[in-house]
Amino acid sequence: MIKILHIADLHLGRTFRNLPEAQDTLSEARYETLQKTIDKANKLKTDIFVIAGDLFDRTSMNVGDIQKSVQAINEFAGEVVLVLPGNHDYITADSQLWNRFKKEAEEHVLVLDKKEPIELSVFEQEVIIYPAPCHAKHSADHAIGWVEEVEKDENTLHIGIAHGSIEGVSPDFDQRYFPMTINELERSGVDLWLMGHTHITWPEQPDKRDKIFNPGTPEPDGFSCNHEGRAFLHTIGEDKEITTEIISTGTYRFVQMDEQILSSKDIQDLIDQFSKSSWRKAVVELEVFGKLEEEAFEAWQEGRSQIRDSVLELRLDDADVRRKVTSEQIQKEFSEGSFPEQLLSSFSEDEQEEELQMAYELIKEVQQ
Repeated sequence: MIKILHIADLHLGRTFRNLPEAQDTLSEARYETLQKTIDKANKLKTDIFVIAGDLFDRTSMNVGDIQKSVQAINEFAGEVVLVLPGNHDYITADSQLWNRFKKEAEEHVLVLDKKEPIELSVFEQEVIIYPAPCHAKHSADHAIGWVEEVEKDENTLHIGIAHGSIEGVSPDFDQRYFPMTINELERSGVDLWLMGHTHITWPEQPDKRDKIFNPGTPEPDGFSCNHEGRAFLHTIGEDKEITTEIISTGTYRFVQMDEQILSSKDIQDLIDQFSKSSWRKAVVELEVFGKLEEEAFEAWQEGRSQIRDSVLELRLDDADVRRKVTSEQIQKEFSEGSFPEQLLSSFSEDEQEEELQMAYELIKEVQQ
């Protein structure tokens, strides 16, 4: 039996400049997640730790950050770590990133930098790895074509590791990210493919029939990532039967919400919802809409600040939270007998609420 912990797309060094309040926390979290995932792999007594591309967000990493990442990876207590260069951290002949990485890495950490089979002789069952490293950031051609041409012994466990888009799974409309099809992967003749590039988990519910696996990023990195950060734990029996379990790995979350508020109670309910401590580890994109009477509208101005203080970072769109226009408000804001007062009062008397709201907002806009 062989146990493999499989991650991809950690993107160490991502800056999150578009999230100024959370950027330092989110950047550091990716290194913390690498360490936690290595610790989890050791606790689970896994044999192989696979990073299927984009360990780093770019090729221009500083030496200190490379050392910090390799230090964590070196702590893997199993047989071997297999690190594949992806399209963000692609490898070239004079790659300073990967040359430094190799210099810091211990003997059991292998960078899969060539398209050639690698035999792992440490296992009772023979295992051969088929790497498909990226040598550029973009390519219209995948790197797995050579795998099909290699003759394969049916008694050997054959494992492919690749990085790139999968047709029907990954968005790649311009075919720029080493595009592959499921058919191309399946006909290569390997027993399973350990993939990277797509930040969502696929398959979402793996079963014993699956042979192609993409874990998604282990630490969420944007609103398109709606999971908690994931890795795959693959257990492979002597008969090559594969059992796969999803392992939760992340710390921070990206959450999108739409909320309607129509009263002070709705506002308080929303504030209470964000009072739970778990929201402090969330970047929230919140759209709020609704019409509020004067007192509730003023309460919302304070409430939005309380919500902002409850989360890691808040992106708030409350442009559609509006004052509900009432007869009392009309009399308070406009002189009796004035054109605005007469116009708005006529809408109010006829209970034309939408027309009243539109006319009020137009008048206020003109007055500004």
